[in-house]
Amino acid sequence: MSLSLDELSKAVESLKLAQDLYHSPASQNEIVKKAFRDACIQRFEYCIELAWKTSMKVLGSKTLAIKPAVREMARSNLIQNPELWMQFIEARNDTSHSYDEDVAEKVFKNIELFYPEVIKLIETLKSQA
Repeated sequence: MSLSLDELSKAVESLKLAQDLYHSPASQNEIVKKAFRDACIQRFEYCIELAWKTSMKVLGSKTLAIKPAVREMARSNLIQNPELWMQFIEARNDTSHSYDEDVAEKVFKNIELFYPEVIKLIETLKSQA
């Protein structure tokens, strides 16, 4: 699969749309709100994957695992807070091993932190591409 900054940007826009819908007045019904939250979680999962894989492509790296990739992203000054990115990875991992309300709420809180970080990453990647 060829990864590009455009694909990452589109995925992040999709995540932002789901977040906006979650926070919109139209989603005050709990069932609708949970559906938008779950959409955010799914979109977060593929955004995190695209973020590190696109970063490795831009860097010309052969790194194939996410945690070493995050360390490489930090060493290359693509990201400023690798601990926060590791927290995002753990949140993503939590979604693939279990699904319950507490996990979903915890992951959603990380998504709220992830969005501004991934926007900064995209801006940095664009300046290096």
